[in-house]
Amino acid sequence: MTFEPTGAFHEVALDDLFFSTTDSKGVIEQANQVFVEMARLDRDDLIGAPHNLIRHPDMPGGVFRLMWETIGARRAFSGYVFNLAGDGSSYWALATVSPLGKGYISVRARPIDLGIRDTVHTVYEAAREAEVQAMAEGESAGRAARIGEEVILAELAKLGYPSYEAFQNAFLPRELELRFQAGVTIPTRPSAKGGARALLDAGTAIEGQVRTLAEGLANADHLAEALDARVAKAVHSLGRLEEAVANARFVVTGNAKVEPHVAKAAPALEEQCHKVAATMQGVLDAVDQTCLQRHGLRASVSIAQLQAESVCRFAADTIDGREDPETSSAATQALVQALENGIDSMHTSLDDDRDQARHMSAQIKATESTLKVTTLLLRKWRSLIEKSDIRHEMEALLPVLDDALAGLVDELAGLHDTAEAFAGGVVAFESAELQRSLDTILSLNTVAA
Repeated sequence: MTFEPTGAFHEVALDDLFFSTTDSKGVIEQANQVFVEMARLDRDDLIGAPHNLIRHPDMPGGVFRLMWETIGARRAFSGYVFNLAGDGSSYWALATVSPLGKGYISVRARPIDLGIRDTVHTVYEAAREAEVQAMAEGESAGRAARIGEEVILAELAKLGYPSYEAFQNAFLPRELELRFQAGVTIPTRPSAKGGARALLDAGTAIEGQVRTLAEGLANADHLAEALDARVAKAVHSLGRLEEAVANARFVVTGNAKVEPHVAKAAPALEEQCHKVAATMQGVLDAVDQTCLQRHGLRASVSIAQLQAESVCRFAADTIDGREDPETSSAATQALVQALENGIDSMHTSLDDDRDQARHMSAQIKATESTLKVTTLLLRKWRSLIEKSDIRHEMEALLPVLDDALAGLVDELAGLHDTAEAFAGGVVAFESAELQRSLDTILSLNTVAA
């Protein structure tokens, strides 16, 4: 079954989420009513069909190659997808595909960040053009998709994203923020009763708890910027100290015959500065890794948010009679299983984030400890200089040394405080309440099954 684009467009409603489950090869096993309506096909046409049934011919194969590489490694993938409906109309969707048993579940929403979506569209056009040209030159569709993937990654690199994962970790949390800023709320059915109502209530509790964490992480973004700024200032202060020590050593070495003890002590101080530089490199690496880990955590939380909202919306649609009771039970089980997997992944990311934050703090403390030794050595050296016959020659250099050292001490103290604040919000997140809500929803699902 194939369709031809008519040039018409339709849009996903803000309040809609649509999902489908597939087997390991991408054959559709389940779909909610919203998906049926968006695809503008009969449910019987969708179930048992390959998911690429709704692939728009303008979509580059490189995107799907990236997707299969990611989900094949049992990691979630998110991306902007341009789909083709059965009536020839087209629509954009923000798709998140996650492993589910031996297959996958895909949850789609309306893209909110039109700036990023339009940028992605331009990247896709370049990739698709390269693929079409490659096939015209005799390359296979598989090889053309590899070429398209290379184009996508190269274009993203130009935009400042070193990998597709880095891009995904940037746009997905932003889309979730904009989604709720646009007024999207979880549906309520206060007069409903029964299992679907209980499922809706438990799902709503989970979504609220996860969204609270997401908001806390979003508010901490300015701390990540402050962390980068603190590191940059500390590195600058270290450079000033190393330069000041090198200049001072040059003067005392030139006067080694006059003051051999002063000259003899200079290399030890310079070597200590190198030790500070080595530990500072550890701080730089730790801060970079901590920020990367935090971006991954935010994306993981966003996926859990989407999965919780999917459970809620499907429960509400079941209450409203929009979903077929004969198929809703199996679909609910899939959604709840996906939510459990998403919460588990989020908890893993939380643990990794805490471990990385502790490592960063340890690296900063190690640098502070090394700097204390440097301070002691510098004071002893200054004492020798002030009692020596070359104190007048060093008179202009000593204040520079003092100022550079004091600056580095201050910057490291500020870096320490900022790192603690950066980690604090996540460390303080209490997951016990979330686990209780998840246990409730799992028990409801077990009863329904």
